Amino acid sequence: MRVRNGATKAILILIGYALAVLAGIAVEPMARAGWGVVASSAIILVMVLVLTRMFRGENESDAPRTWWRVTADAPAGFVLSAWFFVQTIGSLSVLAEQPPLAVWASALVSLVIAAAYLHCAIRLTANRRRAAPARL
Repeated sequence: MRVRNGATKAILILIGYALAVLAGIAVEPMARAGWGVVASSAIILVMVLVLTRMFRGENESDAPRTWWRVTADAPAGFVLSAWFFVQTIGSLSVLAEQPPLAVWASALVSLVIAAAYLHCAIRLTANRRRAAPARL
């Protein structure tokens, strides 16, 4: 299944984040402090992995993407990388107030996702430059 429509993409992302929040709320009272955040972080990681395989750009084929490609265009990769890096900093900013396991799990997930988006954006930019005709 490939998703190209922007509104559908937004709805799927909102559903994924809602599932992550609900999982955190459900797990936290049943486990030690911080495990709700760990559960939410795991769901966000799975959500990113699944949705990057489903989402496609307007001019992108339905063929499976290469392992490193998580966006259709480099600008989207740079923006999403920055977003998840800011989430990493936000996670680490509550280190004194939250259990360390929760903070480090959340920060690590956000940092890994940010690195994946950045890697994709850099490779897409390099590929585009190589494919561009030489200027005289």
